Amino acid sequence: MKKNQNEIYALVDEDFMSKFEGNHLQFMQDYYYNYYLKWCKNLNRKPLSKDLFFTNMRRRRLQFYQLCCPYCGTIVTAPHDKRIQGVGGYNYCIHCGKGSIIENIAKNLSRFINLRSINKIGLDELKKKYPDAEAWVLAYNSNCYHAEIIMLTTIIEVLFRDYFEALMFINNFGNSDKYIRKVVKKHTANNFMRIEKANVEYKRAFDINLKEKIIEDDWNALIDVVNLRNIIVHNNARIDEQFRKTPTYQRLNSYIDSDIVKLDEDLISHYFTSVTIASALLSKIFIDNYVTSRNVVIANYYFNNNSVFDEDSVEDEID
Repeated sequence: MKKNQNEIYALVDEDFMSKFEGNHLQFMQDYYYNYYLKWCKNLNRKPLSKDLFFTNMRRRRLQFYQLCCPYCGTIVTAPHDKRIQGVGGYNYCIHCGKGSIIENIAKNLSRFINLRSINKIGLDELKKKYPDAEAWVLAYNSNCYHAEIIMLTTIIEVLFRDYFEALMFINNFGNSDKYIRKVVKKHTANNFMRIEKANVEYKRAFDINLKEKIIEDDWNALIDVVNLRNIIVHNNARIDEQFRKTPTYQRLNSYIDSDIVKLDEDLISHYFTSVTIASALLSKIFIDNYVTSRNVVIANYYFNNNSVFDEDSVEDEID
């Protein structure tokens, strides 16, 4: 099993326990120790005393990993026997299958890199066939750069939307009510593709002004990617009057020939860099919020679950 390096699973050790405050700490100590006693009973193993159990927890053979998935709202305690399962923890949510924020973002960005690599191979072959043709013409006629712009826009939309929904869960004491999520999705609609509107949602919901945190050049690049995507998808890659009214039109003035934007490799690389920087920044914002609120969400979940100390419920979870 690969070493656990994601934030949705936390090893229950002294550092993790120290993040519970007040009555939450005593309650969660009772919960985890009770879980441990039932586990030892199942294994026919003599349990440690409570004080000893909460000492050197990272070194113990029998450990717990606490799942708190901000995507689907699943909260589960996972037992881990290092002798059987090896060193390390768990990587993906048992319910929705999602893993680390960093891993999810890295996968999306790597898919874009793969697409660029394939497109470059194709463009190089076209250049051999049509040596006198300009590179942007070959790319325009083959739709290579258009496909890359569309994919970058998808990454932007997923990035803003998924993090927003995850922050909604973690900042509202783990509320994963399906109706509330449905209302939020209906309200936000496709706002996460519209960067300025996405920022409004983040400010209203979490008092986070993304525009102030992302440098102006990268912020403008995100807006330009989306505006380019719109004319590619809705106007056959031709500039329309709506596009001419946008600041993107002014910023790309040197790339415009009549009603065509002459995309080139350098411009696409600039956009990809800006999306990558924004992804890293938003990941940090989410993780900071997540770690700050995670233990409160976990404690409230177990406190409101009347069966957490029932023997049958613990044994079912262990099995």
